[in-house]
Amino acid sequence: MCDVTQLLTCQRQVKELQAQVIELEKPKPIVPIPQITKWGFQRHYLVQRLKALGIESFPEREGYILNQWHFYTDLEGWGEILWDLAFESDLYKPDIFACDAYGLKANIECRQRYGLNTLLFCIGKIPLGIHGFNLFPYGDENGIEGFLLWEPNEGFEWSGEAFEIGENSYIPIEVMI
Repeated sequence: MCDVTQLLTCQRQVKELQAQVIELEKPKPIVPIPQITKWGFQRHYLVQRLKALGIESFPEREGYILNQWHFYTDLEGWGEILWDLAFESDLYKPDIFACDAYGLKANIECRQRYGLNTLLFCIGKIPLGIHGFNLFPYGDENGIEGFLLWEPNEGFEWSGEAFEIGENSYIPIEVMI
């Protein structure tokens, strides 16, 4: 004898899976990767520039250097890509996917999509307390001209626009290099 409840449950699950397959088969828009000018410098240069601003870097332990070369772009180049590195606030889950995860996600996506490893994960202070966000250098072939901050969580008022260190009460303390 057949259990009607189980049969109905299976039929409902099949319909749900069919709907998921249809959704997955829909064409996805292709977002072109902008052609941006990039320059590179060694880690030492970046660490010294940050220290001059009172910003520490980690890791600093002997032999724990993650990347020797760092690649950056000018303000125009950052303007071409930063829009793509702010993420919906509904990803937020306390202690699971919080501000640190947004900052790390922006860092990783920038490396993967655009070949720039200088959208640095930053730990700093904001009026709410300790917060994770991003800091990045900009410049040209002559070196770094300055640093700006980036809030990758679209749930924050300042997300979607680069801003100066200290502006909006964002104070960087330490960055991961």
